[in-house]
Amino acid sequence: MKGLFVSVTARSLLAIALFAVPFLVPPGKGSAETLPTPTCAWQFHWTPYGQGNWIFPDAAYRIWYMPIDAGWREVKISGAYAKSRFFSFALYDEAPIATALADHLYDAQIAPDAGSTNPFAEGASAVEVPANYTVTIDRSGGDGGNTLNLHAETAWLLYRVYFSNPGQGTMGGVPLPEITVTDAGGQTKTLPPCETVNRRPQFLDMQASILQGVLEDPVHVPPSPDHIWFGPVLNPPIRILPNPDNKYMVSYFMSERRPDRIVVIRVKIPGFPDTFHGSSVWQPAPGFDSIDLRYWTMCVGELVSPVPIVNCAVDATTPIDEDGFATIVLSYDVLRPHWFGPDIAWVPLGDEQMSPKTIFLRYLLASENFPHSIQKAVAAGCGAHFNFPVPPSQEAIREAGQCSQKIMGDYFPVAAWCDTDHFLEGGWKACFKQAGIE
Repeated sequence: MKGLFVSVTARSLLAIALFAVPFLVPPGKGSAETLPTPTCAWQFHWTPYGQGNWIFPDAAYRIWYMPIDAGWREVKISGAYAKSRFFSFALYDEAPIATALADHLYDAQIAPDAGSTNPFAEGASAVEVPANYTVTIDRSGGDGGNTLNLHAETAWLLYRVYFSNPGQGTMGGVPLPEITVTDAGGQTKTLPPCETVNRRPQFLDMQASILQGVLEDPVHVPPSPDHIWFGPVLNPPIRILPNPDNKYMVSYFMSERRPDRIVVIRVKIPGFPDTFHGSSVWQPAPGFDSIDLRYWTMCVGELVSPVPIVNCAVDATTPIDEDGFATIVLSYDVLRPHWFGPDIAWVPLGDEQMSPKTIFLRYLLASENFPHSIQKAVAAGCGAHFNFPVPPSQEAIREAGQCSQKIMGDYFPVAAWCDTDHFLEGGWKACFKQAGIE
């Protein structure tokens, strides 16, 4: 299994000029506000529910995040390895609007404390053992062990937990990591976890800064043809804090006021770990001989403020046929239609309002040995640029998709609008025939 996951040991060292940054300033505000020093840890939370559902979260992950204050010379992060498919720390230069990925570490790269074991290390099992770690945010440019290098005065720190094991809640069965800060005078203190996250005044100000007013009115996206193409995103916009261990493939289109039409997607699923049944990330899920990537998910979202998701199909709960394919159906129904069989993965499209819809596919930590990944397609030069918040054009997505399909083969998602009657009569094959897809 050596070399299974992409190595990210050569982490980014992009130098950014030091600056004093205004924090959480809504557009149109005349005077700049200074960055307030956080008094508690992990003030904000990304989640598919409630106020935290913004900038395309995922149904099976959770993200906690907080600003790093300009007065903190060092930050120590102490925690326990989450019982989950994946977790990581990522640091983004400058806040509230990030300008670059400063540094990051994911689970397998984080060395354990003395006397502990890393359950994500190559070949590790899921046996219960002491599993603690300490990560340091450093401003001196050092590269020793569990270090995240910060280049700007302020930053965003993100703690991601993907797909907690069943029975472990949303946090992977462990508390949030402890944050201890040391200021310029050498004073050290531990920040208590925030009792209330996403406090409305701060949260809405931050959201306005990052999303901009243009998203209050949906960006017009021409309706897609019956054959819906997906294209990789070459450089995900850094201001929306993308996960550096992911590669994304997207499709955009305006909602059609046609509740009698559905979107049918046919795609082969790469091999993934069997953490859904409590095994380690090195054990393939049933039906797979190897692990091609750490995590796969396909989500439906809307490109209108606050850029929420509707729902997702997640690898471990997506029905897969004997040939390794999934059939995913998107519809405007409020509940799963009774006439979908158990072999269908259903994801709602949301309402029929004329707001731009997006379908996006995540590939997390694809194996270098897997030749059909989004990562390989991007490395080959396939992809479209996303100038957030304006999505790529249909032509750009189609060209990127045609390029990617040659590399990804059956793992490339083939999708079409389809009349419900056609699907009921002949399944996905009838839908693809209707759309002219061979």
